[in-house]
Amino acid sequence: MPLISPFFSFHGRITRRTFWLGLIILTAASPFAFSTLLSSDPIADLVANVQKFGLKGLIWSIALIFCMAALLTKRLHDRNKTGLYAVLFYGPALLQALQFYGGVSLDLSWLSWVQDWGWLIGLEMAAVGLWFLVELGLYGPVDPNKYGPDPRND
Repeated sequence: MPLISPFFSFHGRITRRTFWLGLIILTAASPFAFSTLLSSDPIADLVANVQKFGLKGLIWSIALIFCMAALLTKRLHDRNKTGLYAVLFYGPALLQALQFYGGVSLDLSWLSWVQDWGWLIGLEMAAVGLWFLVELGLYGPVDPNKYGPDPRND
């Protein structure tokens, strides 16, 4: 399997090793990753960093999110789960990002509840993130599998 294929396709399966290598590559490719991980309010700091870098930062962040979604989906497939489980993580993250993104000219008043319940959304993201880490990073493949052949045999 070519090195970049796990990042651009939502079909098939990948091994734990490929998953961890992909996470390392995406973290290294993100100019925001380390400062965001060490932050007390990672979503707000991420949005502030993206705003600081402007349109280029936003495009780069969207590209990295796409690559991460592809990586998560393929690893979820290896565990015989649909890639739609990734929405459990990206849905709340998107809500918080929209709430903190001040440069949007859209009416986001319907998101006012996010500010009041932001701690709960953050807690959900942490719980899902921990589940992803354990499920995708530590457990082996499920065979037979409807998502394709065992990636260890490639």
